[in-house]
Amino acid sequence: MSETNNQQPITINQKRYMKLSGLEPLVLNENSNFINVGERTNVAGSRKFLRLIKEEKFDEALDIARHQVDGGAQIIDINFDDGLIDGKQAMVRFLNLIAAEPDICRVPIMIDSSKWEIIEAGL
Repeated sequence: MSETNNQQPITINQKRYMKLSGLEPLVLNENSNFINVGERTNVAGSRKFLRLIKEEKFDEALDIARHQVDGGAQIIDINFDDGLIDGKQAMVRFLNLIAAEPDICRVPIMIDSSKWEIIEAGL
């Protein structure tokens, strides 16, 4: 004889949200408005940032990231795709400096590159 189980499976409607984090969480859902991404720490988007990186003035480059966060950036985009700099070395150095700055690294970091080795170095 076989026993029949008359119980129906329980369905749970659980919404999933994108959760990003620096030191503070950033939760994106259907009610999220515009997300402000700071693009000034991108050598392709900022001549000043590129110049500071080429001149190895990383403290001044950090000020650009800090200014973006202070100005409301919810994510910081970091890109070192330029043929005149060592993108891997610059990415690692800059991210290590940001990690030591709680007022900057409280927001999520977007590692941006068209070169896999730079993304890998950033991670």
